[in-house]
Amino acid sequence: MEISPVVVIENRAEFSKLIDSLQHAAHIAVDTESNSFYAYYNRICLIQVSTENQDYIIDPLAFDDISDLGTILADPAVEKIFHAAPNDVAGLKRDFKFCVRNIFDTAIAAKILGYQQLGLARILNEHFGVCLNKKWQRHDWGKRPLRPEQLDYARLDTHYLIALRHRLAAELQEKQLLDAAKEAFEKVCTQEIHEKNFRASDFLHICGAKSLDVEGKRVLKALYLFREHEARRRDRAPFRILTNETLLRLALQRPKSIQDFSKIKGIPRTYNNSRTAVLLLEVIRKNAGHGEDAAIQH
Repeated sequence: MEISPVVVIENRAEFSKLIDSLQHAAHIAVDTESNSFYAYYNRICLIQVSTENQDYIIDPLAFDDISDLGTILADPAVEKIFHAAPNDVAGLKRDFKFCVRNIFDTAIAAKILGYQQLGLARILNEHFGVCLNKKWQRHDWGKRPLRPEQLDYARLDTHYLIALRHRLAAELQEKQLLDAAKEAFEKVCTQEIHEKNFRASDFLHICGAKSLDVEGKRVLKALYLFREHEARRRDRAPFRILTNETLLRLALQRPKSIQDFSKIKGIPRTYNNSRTAVLLLEVIRKNAGHGEDAAIQH
């Protein structure tokens, strides 16, 4: 089926035109893309919006003020259609202080209707014969410029949602489940934002941590704290500093020299003779009982 080109909103003038058109829409489909797979301080990097006739992608990194979108999202006269809304709604609240009212969540609707597979790709394939390419699912959406194929991927997350909403709403009505669905949608609108809270004791949740000896646990906790500090300093997802599996191997093997790092699976090559490697070795040395005055071996 022929699909008209997506409209990318990257400046104030384009954004104002979009807001004018959305004010007259009965339904709009909404989705967001963030950089949470890459950054410690994740943020929404794209907002996809579809009407009955057109797909739009708002680039919130391109200009400062998108507060007028918040007025649309809060307008109870305009129904906002999401698929699996909680993360999107939480992100919109967190990053822009937006309040979203009058939601229809196609994932919740499908669950209430007894669908076994709730992923958008599976449901769209079932209803419209569409195969979504999930190649860009874990892309770093904070990177610019955006490639045409990335925009095409992003727009398809909302392109079919309005039509899907109508089909699911009809099923809910037919099975007398629409009121139950509306109650569930309302709970999404009023959900609280849960702040990311780091707890040092969570190192024990790493698989295999509880089987370590006392010294190993002490080293693992110190490494866990080190990773958190580096993740915040470099604004990177913690597992992109060191994975949990690598932390556990370090706590088990407790290398005594930078050369020993080469024997441990999962240590990034960039750590070879780097400042980070020296700091990492110092953390291990201080907590592994090698002696307070022992020199770091290079």
